[in-house]
Amino acid sequence: MNVPAGPLAGIRLLDLGTRVAAPFAATLLADLGAEVIKVELPGQGDFLRSIGPFVDGYSLFWAVENRGKKSITCDLRKPAGQALLKRLVPLVDVVVENFQPGTLEGWGLGYEALAALNPGLVLTRVSVYGQTGPYRDRPGLDRNGIAAGGLLYITGYPDQPPVRPGVVIADYLTGVFNALAIVSALWERDRRARETGAPARGQWVDLSLYESVLRVMEHTLAAYDRLGLVREREGNRLANSAPLDNWETRDGKFVCIVAAGDGLFPRLARAMEREDLLADPRFASLALRAEHGDAINTIVGDWCRARTALEIAEILARHEVPFGVAYSAADIFADPHVAARPRLVAHNAEVYGDLLGLVADDLRALERDGVI
Repeated sequence: MNVPAGPLAGIRLLDLGTRVAAPFAATLLADLGAEVIKVELPGQGDFLRSIGPFVDGYSLFWAVENRGKKSITCDLRKPAGQALLKRLVPLVDVVVENFQPGTLEGWGLGYEALAALNPGLVLTRVSVYGQTGPYRDRPGLDRNGIAAGGLLYITGYPDQPPVRPGVVIADYLTGVFNALAIVSALWERDRRARETGAPARGQWVDLSLYESVLRVMEHTLAAYDRLGLVREREGNRLANSAPLDNWETRDGKFVCIVAAGDGLFPRLARAMEREDLLADPRFASLALRAEHGDAINTIVGDWCRARTALEIAEILARHEVPFGVAYSAADIFADPHVAARPRLVAHNAEVYGDLLGLVADDLRALERDGVI
C-alpha cells in the first residue's frame, strides 16, 4: 500500500462508524496522513451514501465526510465477517465505532476480544449518552445530543420554540474530541512503551455526544451551579453585549458586527461617521451599551440598511472592525472558495489482498456469501 504523507503517516485505522460522529474523527486523522480503512455493509454501504445532493450518482455528503479513506465491505453481523475483522485488527493501530452500546460485544468484537488480538489497539466508542449510565441503551442521533447537552434549549428567540443549529454540531464536536483522544491515546501508548521497554498497551475511550456539547456551553452550567441562573434563548443578541446582531443590508444580505467591547466600539463609531456616539452617556461603557442595547442596535441597524454588504465590508475592514457577511454556499464559491470533493474508491482487493493475502477466488467466495 502507498503510505500517505503527513504527521500520522504509518498509523492505520479501521473506521467501523456510520453517519458522521465516529467517521468524522477518522476523516480528520486521514487529513493528517493516517491510512484509514472504511468498513461498510456490502450492497448498501454507509447511510451517508443515500443522502443527497448527488453528482453523477455520488453523494456529496458522503464525499465530504469520508474523503481520504479506503472503502471495503464487510458484514460484521455474520461470523465470516467477524472473522475477517479479527484478521485485520492485529494490523491496525486504531478502531473507531459508533454502534449502539453493547453491539460489538454481541458480535464477539468488544474491547477485550480485540485487545487480545492486538494489545496495542486504541478503540474509541461513540454514542449519544455514553457506554454507561441509565440512558446508555437509548438510541439517538445528533439532535438528541444537543438536546441532552443543553444547546438546543438556548438556541433561538425567547418567544419561540428552540431551533436546531444549521449543522449536526454534536456529531462534529464529538468527532474533533474523538480525534484528539485517539492522538493522545497513541502518544500515551508509545510513550509508556519507550519509557518502560514493555510491549505497547492501548486503551478504549468512551465518548458521548451530549458530553461533547456540555464542554462548549460557555458559562451556562457554571452559572446555574454557582448562582442558580438558568440561561434562556436570546436570539442574535446577548444581554451583556451591545451593539451585537445580524443586520440586514440594502441589498438583502446580512452582516454580523462584533464591536461591543470598549476597545472596538470607538472604531465602529468612526467607521459609521458617528463619533457623536462616543459622547453619548448611554454608550459610555460596555455595561451601559448593554443596558441601552435596543437603542444602539437600532442605530447600527439603520446604518447597515442604508448600505450594501460590499460597502459595509469595505468600510469596516478599513477601520479594523470585526465583521462578517453571512455567506451562502454560492457566496463562498464566489469569494472565491472552492472545495475539492474526491470520488468514491473501493479498496476490497487492495486491503484484503495486500494485508490478508486473500486472492481473487477468496474474494469472489466472500462476495457470493454476502460477507463483503
